[in-house]
Amino acid sequence: MRQREKWDVTLMKFRLALLAALTLAPGAAPALAQQQAAPGIGGVARLITLAEPKVADPRGWAVDLLDVLRQHSFPQSRENVCAAIAVIDQESSFVADPAVPNLGTLSEKAMRQKFLKVPILGRMALNFLDRTPSPEDSYMERIRSARTERDLDMTWRAMVADASSRANMGFVVNAGLFNTLIEEHNEISTVGSMQVSVKFALDEARKRRWLPMTLEDTYAVRDDLYSRHGGMYYGVLQLLGYDSGYSQKLYRFADYNAGRYASRNAAVQQIIATLSGVKLALDGDLLTYDKTGKALPRVSGTEAALRKLAAKLDLGLTNQQIRDDLLREKDQSFAASRLFLALRDAYQARTGKAAPFAVVPQIALASPKIKRRMTTSIFAETVNRRYQRCMAAR
Repeated sequence: MRQREKWDVTLMKFRLALLAALTLAPGAAPALAQQQAAPGIGGVARLITLAEPKVADPRGWAVDLLDVLRQHSFPQSRENVCAAIAVIDQESSFVADPAVPNLGTLSEKAMRQKFLKVPILGRMALNFLDRTPSPEDSYMERIRSARTERDLDMTWRAMVADASSRANMGFVVNAGLFNTLIEEHNEISTVGSMQVSVKFALDEARKRRWLPMTLEDTYAVRDDLYSRHGGMYYGVLQLLGYDSGYSQKLYRFADYNAGRYASRNAAVQQIIATLSGVKLALDGDLLTYDKTGKALPRVSGTEAALRKLAAKLDLGLTNQQIRDDLLREKDQSFAASRLFLALRDAYQARTGKAAPFAVVPQIALASPKIKRRMTTSIFAETVNRRYQRCMAAR
């Protein structure tokens, strides 16, 4: 067999093994409020205890939280401390690797349902999970007994190692050549005390490197997220590490759930809906995206309505100019784009009111981990109430 054919067969075997993936089925910018003085380690520990009276080692959490703020050069202010406390308390009740009720049972059920939709290949994958490495200690048994997201993550890693070994591809896998494929199939995508986006953490880790990340490097970031300090390191950065322009923390909390600038972009959708009369989903995504966060070429409902509105109001923007500006929607600079400013001015001219700068996105959240009705709005409002209690504490 020729070398290219051997490679193709090997690659096919590896991809088939990866089908045994885990499935765990979320006008000008207003001025920021003046920040209060830092509360210190003892004060932060007290605020943590007030938020979660049964927390283990509140002083340890306080030391790590203040250190994280210092490492990121964020002010150790009451506002920043309370914002972090509110998110941690909401997401994990101050547990570094929180247990999820019935996680193993839910994961197994979701996986079986997914694979049985593909009768032949699905049954092969389930048989692989039920019998490998052995019937007594199978991957499915490990999934079934999982209590935390880390338990599922470690099972996935074991399956990746098994698949690469069977396909004789250990070297190329460990070198990181399949990192994107492996991460796309790892359904454990938000982890730790702040339920940080793993993709966000990996993107940040890559910024600090000049060499590509190996698989071991990727796993090291995931391991860090399960620790108390690491979970806060990336979580606080995700929460506070960008200039939002918001006048209220409420919108920053909504962004934490829906993505950076989602609240600002939901306001843009509301402006477009008001001016055009077209009903739009206020989800904070002006374009459509794939699983990796890359903008797709197809025209979203928001972009289609915007094209018609631009022509109707004679905004002087071509379809390509509209697309170019919309591609900046995940960045602070979008608020200075010609499109954003034209919409703001058109809204004020036709309604006599200042255009809204931020609106909480309306997104329904679904996951086996969620036991009751949850939306981005409910999440943001709940976290904001925790934040306000923290800020008011004496």
